[in-house]
Amino acid sequence: MKLSPQTISVLQNFQTLNSSIVLTPGNVIKTMTKTTVAKATVPDSFPMKVGIYDLSKFLGILSLDKESDIDFQENQMLIKQGRSKIKYNYCDASLILHPEKDVKVFDVYVKFDLTPEILQGVTKAMSILKFSEIEIRGEDGLLYISTVNTKNKGSDVFSTEIGEVDKTFSAIIEAEKLKLIQSTYTVSLSNEGLSHFKSDDVEYWIALSTKSNFH
Repeated sequence: MKLSPQTISVLQNFQTLNSSIVLTPGNVIKTMTKTTVAKATVPDSFPMKVGIYDLSKFLGILSLDKESDIDFQENQMLIKQGRSKIKYNYCDASLILHPEKDVKVFDVYVKFDLTPEILQGVTKAMSILKFSEIEIRGEDGLLYISTVNTKNKGSDVFSTEIGEVDKTFSAIIEAEKLKLIQSTYTVSLSNEGLSHFKSDDVEYWIALSTKSNFH
């Protein structure tokens, strides 16, 4: 099989979360860290369960030839690239941190849409201000997304208004966890410390910082 650009893009993004991955039969790819679970539906359907220990190396091999053809065999995959062939051995899936069950549905405290333009603006401001946290805040009937430094309450703040809300709260997410594929997301927050970013084909469940505050 030849992996589509969309599948490659998902694997590239998931590699920033976890350097290893377990592919399972079907067209759904999942990965996880201790604080994040990610799931994507892709155009390609994998024939069997496969553990890939070094995802970066695997993607590097595929980048040698965009027409790479993968033959999934019992203990290894055979990657054909023109006249060349590469044997890539599987890793025992039990050695790789991976989600075995879907994340349980949680009670939604607040829900809103987040465009890639707004997220990019906040991310750029965060880099300029040298901050490492993003805050989603409900205050005086309005909803904001901001860059913050919770260690210094008197620091500069960059905020963008993104809607209206009838709750007062502060949800903090460490920026290093927000490694999202560029898309428009429907974001759900739980006052139990979890956020859910969902687009048409990919979704992320990301733990909120313990510095979050829900009234």
